[in-house]
Amino acid sequence: MLPLHVPPSYPGGPGRGLMASVSSSSGGRGGGGSGGSMRGSLGSMSSLHDVGAPRTEDSATMRKVTALGLVVGVSSFVILVVFAVLSARMLNMEAAVSNTPGVPSVMGGGGVPSAAGAAAAKPGYGGVTPIELVPFGDSRVEKFMAKSNCSLNFFLAWTTSAAKFSLRYRRTIESTLKFHPDACLIIYSPTMTLDHFQAFWDLGYNIIVERPDVPYLIRGTPAEAWYAGIDKWKEGQYFFSHITEIIRLATLWKYGGVYLDTDVVVMQELYNLKNAVGTELSDERGEAKVLNGAVLAFEKGSKFIHEAMVEFNTTYRIDSWGWNGPQLVTRVASRFPQGEDLQILPTIGFYPIHWAKVRKYFTDEDPADQHAVWERMKRETYLFHYWNKITVKLTPSSGSLMYKVLNNFASSATILGLTDDAVWVCHCKLEEWREVGRGG
Repeated sequence: MLPLHVPPSYPGGPGRGLMASVSSSSGGRGGGGSGGSMRGSLGSMSSLHDVGAPRTEDSATMRKVTALGLVVGVSSFVILVVFAVLSARMLNMEAAVSNTPGVPSVMGGGGVPSAAGAAAAKPGYGGVTPIELVPFGDSRVEKFMAKSNCSLNFFLAWTTSAAKFSLRYRRTIESTLKFHPDACLIIYSPTMTLDHFQAFWDLGYNIIVERPDVPYLIRGTPAEAWYAGIDKWKEGQYFFSHITEIIRLATLWKYGGVYLDTDVVVMQELYNLKNAVGTELSDERGEAKVLNGAVLAFEKGSKFIHEAMVEFNTTYRIDSWGWNGPQLVTRVASRFPQGEDLQILPTIGFYPIHWAKVRKYFTDEDPADQHAVWERMKRETYLFHYWNKITVKLTPSSGSLMYKVLNNFASSATILGLTDDAVWVCHCKLEEWREVGRGG
């Protein structure tokens, strides 16, 4: 169950109506009636004393006993009221969670509407409630995209620990939203909480975490046959990479859009990309030798993606990371004609710096070359894949190309219109990046 939080300033938090009615009854007819009855009893006792019925000592004792009874009675009443209020609040919270099973929404913390979240909701939603906006079930992603009326769909996958999704990986989210503020971002993850990106949503961006329902995604695709052996495949050391691969292929074939790995920084709009994959390594003539599936932009029902799933199923190797990844798209593209159904971008498009050379561009070595590469990237690069497996422990120096990329495209809080106290947006301080590097 997601944690629930009600900002103190929100006037419509859970239980408020109940609290008002309880307060009214304790201080209105109910409370006044009880107090009047007790005062009447004390008055009767006083009149009995006046006529000398009981002795003075007995009268004093009776007053003490009656006063003690009054204290006990009032205390019991207060305890009952508090218990009733707390119980009602718990019931309200449980109802909120059961009605919104972890659905990220215009919510403060995952289940209770917040004033800030409501104020930041996109006008186009027309007052649609979170439950109506993002229902739970097989069609959750489709209905989310339909309700959001997004300009472009982006898909990411995160299958390892949510704690490792640190500042450097959020660069992908921030830079994507910088150039595509009206896009839909769906992050498939079995480990993240469904409100992991709540702060983005509360600012009006269309972003959700979705549990990867692989059987549903691959239903009716060639990958269904591969999934039949899942009990065996999940024993392999590269299983998480392989399942991520099938998620990206099935998602693009089913919905269409752009798949991004989480170690990229977007540098310009991607709207004009259609059925595109990038070259990782080219020959002397600039012709593609090795492609890479870290970035894929394809239409719904793409023929190329369908063929890639056929290839994945028929040639799957449990013992190889690359065979089912970068080499997969390279093999399929080698026998697939370029044209309307497949566009192969040169290395400058997605992979302007090869993984074997990327370390240099985290340093201030050879500033003339770094400046030349930077100037070309600003003109021709769609996004920069910085090869996290190689660079995870590197800190970009202030004169490096990587430092420029981060400061120009992904590090400013102004991307999201945030203030400096928004701790989940990094300002590219070296010590922060260094801490991220140690954390993975």
